[in-house]
Amino acid sequence: MKSLKHFLVFKLALLGILVLFSGQAFALAITPGDNILWGNETGQSQIDVAISGTIGDATELYKSNVGGVEEGPLAGSYNTEYFNTPTDPSAATITWTGTYPIVGPEAFLLVKDGNQEPAWYLFNLTDMFWNGTDDLVLTGFWPNQGAISHVSLYGNSQPIPEPATILLFGLGLVGLAGARKIYSKK
Repeated sequence: MKSLKHFLVFKLALLGILVLFSGQAFALAITPGDNILWGNETGQSQIDVAISGTIGDATELYKSNVGGVEEGPLAGSYNTEYFNTPTDPSAATITWTGTYPIVGPEAFLLVKDGNQEPAWYLFNLTDMFWNGTDDLVLTGFWPNQGAISHVSLYGNSQPIPEPATILLFGLGLVGLAGARKIYSKK
């Protein structure tokens, strides 16, 4: 009976640690001054040519249009909420929704207006230490003179499990090893 009590206490402690780590959320603030590249091209094919030398083999994996649908292979992985006005936002928050994040050798964010100069900004999220799950808080884009028309996330298409999943798996293995040790003493 005593070993079962130790086993249950051990499992509860592990569960408490897991809950503690899973509740942490961070945000990365991004303003136009953080860009690594900008341009005045308005067509997507022109923008793709302009950024290709910077993003390398990264591809567009997520796109959110203001007032429209989300597109791309990771459309279910992120959600974008626009602020200030529904049709003329100068701020947005991109939130990871719990499926595979964009994590790879490189990750980029493109913020586009198209009716102002510059028409778009490109940000290197890898250099900003974004892990694919932190919220991206966009502020100060074309205030009083334009609006965000869409945001796009570029990266590698290799999904990597979130750290909490790996932690949970590891804790389960430790629990199984502990249980085996407790029951082998009987």
